[in-house]
Amino acid sequence: MTLPQIEFLPLRPVVCSDRATTLDVLLRITPPQLEVKQTRPSLNLGFVIDRSGSMAGKKIDYARQAVCYAIEQLLASDHISITIFDDQVQPLVANTTANNKASLLRMVQQVQPGGSTALHGGWVQGSIQTSHNLSAQLNRVILLSDGLANVGETNPDTIASDVHGLAKRGVSTSTMGVGDDYDEDLLTAMATSGDGNYYYIASPEQLPIIFEQELQGLAATLGTSVCLSLEPQGDVVVADVLNDLTVDSQGRFQLPNLVAGSPQEIVLRLKVPAMAQASELLRVRLSWQDKAKQLQAVGGSFQLPVVPFHQLESFRLNQEVQQQVALMMTARAKKEAVQLVDRGEMGAASQVLQQAKADILSFNLPMSAPEAAALDDLEQALKQRRVASYRKMSGQQAYSRSSRRSSGHTNLRYAFGRGPILGDITQQQVEGIVNSTDQSLSDRGAISCAIHRVAGPALEVACQQLNGCAAGDAKSTPGFNLPAQWIIHTVCPMWQGGKQAEIQVLAQCYESCLKMALLEGIRSIAFPTIGTSTLGFPVELAARTAFETIGRFLFQSTAIGQVLLVCSDEKTLQIYQTEFERISGWQ
Repeated sequence: MTLPQIEFLPLRPVVCSDRATTLDVLLRITPPQLEVKQTRPSLNLGFVIDRSGSMAGKKIDYARQAVCYAIEQLLASDHISITIFDDQVQPLVANTTANNKASLLRMVQQVQPGGSTALHGGWVQGSIQTSHNLSAQLNRVILLSDGLANVGETNPDTIASDVHGLAKRGVSTSTMGVGDDYDEDLLTAMATSGDGNYYYIASPEQLPIIFEQELQGLAATLGTSVCLSLEPQGDVVVADVLNDLTVDSQGRFQLPNLVAGSPQEIVLRLKVPAMAQASELLRVRLSWQDKAKQLQAVGGSFQLPVVPFHQLESFRLNQEVQQQVALMMTARAKKEAVQLVDRGEMGAASQVLQQAKADILSFNLPMSAPEAAALDDLEQALKQRRVASYRKMSGQQAYSRSSRRSSGHTNLRYAFGRGPILGDITQQQVEGIVNSTDQSLSDRGAISCAIHRVAGPALEVACQQLNGCAAGDAKSTPGFNLPAQWIIHTVCPMWQGGKQAEIQVLAQCYESCLKMALLEGIRSIAFPTIGTSTLGFPVELAARTAFETIGRFLFQSTAIGQVLLVCSDEKTLQIYQTEFERISGWQ
């Protein structure tokens, strides 16, 4: 089997020979990609749905939709159970194979809201149902609630302990909180203790896409019960681990499941003594259970060249490491602000957020702008005394950054500048804009004509020197007279009813532009609505392709901090806004 790759990225590529130094190191764990013909793991899922009175209306409607979506994705050999609860707990579907989907769908669609919230009792029954069949490769309870545990067991520590015990027996727990009235501390603790995921769902419309994300992650899971051991060498000391990680009784850090295509990044702060010569600084050991429940492990170590202190400053800082350190420190500031809010110290919490914003902006990193925007929204919620909303927004952002260890943007709402805009692509104050053009890179076409007109005649000369561009590819030129420093040119085909792989080529256009932006060091980029208007793509399809393709890229990378989608008319804007609301559920 192909093993995960372990990579060490130091803030500076050297250590000091004549004095002790502090060295930040980004430890990146990259699981292997799924093989093309590889079958996904068998699933055993227990859905636990809050149907208390507060779930009436949109919440219960979208909860039903989400579970129905999940049922449709299961194989006939997968197992499923469905438990519903208010003040009473009812096993709606006992653990069974998913081979009669029509019957399962009918039962889910009949769920109606009722009384209070026996959250712990609902989870216990879901756990019992899931535990009836542990032959599957992945066993998970998925709990959805919008309220507080107010019937039966309500102590968060007791509930989290129960969840952790179940995880040790091979059944993980993911939690989904809807709205602003549930106990985020409880649901976060359950997900962390249960080796699962936690989601804050601000709007019930996000439920189907969150379920989609959860199932896709399960289907791509390569390893569970993941642990990381750190072994500093010599007099090196691990002074800090900036991620918010749980440590087990053996001193190992517990990590999320290994998921194909989803790197994990852990930020370490080492105290390194003066070193006369290069030698090992740190050894690590990563262990996990594979799909056959067999224990696997891989190790790694690194060392760096040694230079005198007076030469240290001549070595440039690794911006990727610098950015991840800054983001982790911002996540800590958010948690600190929540603690201050809980003590009623609103002014102090606001000061912490303001200082965190000033710090992240001072670094002038790709993620500075979206992270500052997230901090702005948190402070606004505080000023308006929307404490419940503030706690959930802040908690989700901090959890996503430091606990789920996403290596990319943790909230696409800020990566996309809070949504598509109505405007002129040539006037955007970004480092790069995208030009939708033809294979000869001419100035024909509405977008290309407008860009050439503002950029000036030098653009035509530069385009002629590129010798054309194939459909789906991208090439770059300077921006000349544009506010943007760069123009990335891409070629989208004419819509022919979807019979010529047009959607795949459109997705390739977005991917090629983003890769070109990485090559040119572009940190903010604006796209027009490629494929719409004269090229004839259905606007809904074009919008979905744009947001999904860009979203997947941003979820894996923070090298580009902000992406704008610029619409030229109100009708197109409305369609892109609808799709944006769906995709921004990928938190």
